[in-house]
Amino acid sequence: MTEIIMRNAQDTSRLMGFLRGTDFTKPKKIVIKDLDRSGEQNKLLHARLTDIASQVEHAGKKWDVLIWKRLLTAAWLRESGDKPQMIPAIDGHGFDVIYERTSKLTVKQCAELLDWVEAFGGEHRVRWTAKDNWGGRY
Repeated sequence: MTEIIMRNAQDTSRLMGFLRGTDFTKPKKIVIKDLDRSGEQNKLLHARLTDIASQVEHAGKKWDVLIWKRLLTAAWLRESGDKPQMIPAIDGHGFDVIYERTSKLTVKQCAELLDWVEAFGGEHRVRWTAKDNWGGRY
């Protein structure tokens, strides 16, 4: 499998060169999709979640990073028009919230989630310990 990352129109010549050298005697599948979130975004998201987990209470309790990740991602999805699903638990005890994993977010989606998390943190007076060295550009 070959992946080619296209960042601008000049990258099309690399793609065309690859296509010209491809054996089409067998069918090929070509997929064009947005890049998944970056490593920098992942680090910043987890740093922000760690700060929230250590400083914010919800429902009278402090939650760990994983719970905050689920809570904030589900709230962001609802606000952005997506609908995470609430499904009765398979063991009959409560409900489970099902949504796409953050590792599958595109760079743009993860940037939007980071903005949303930072707004939430601002509303709850969270002091960020990790700097955003990218200035929101991912």
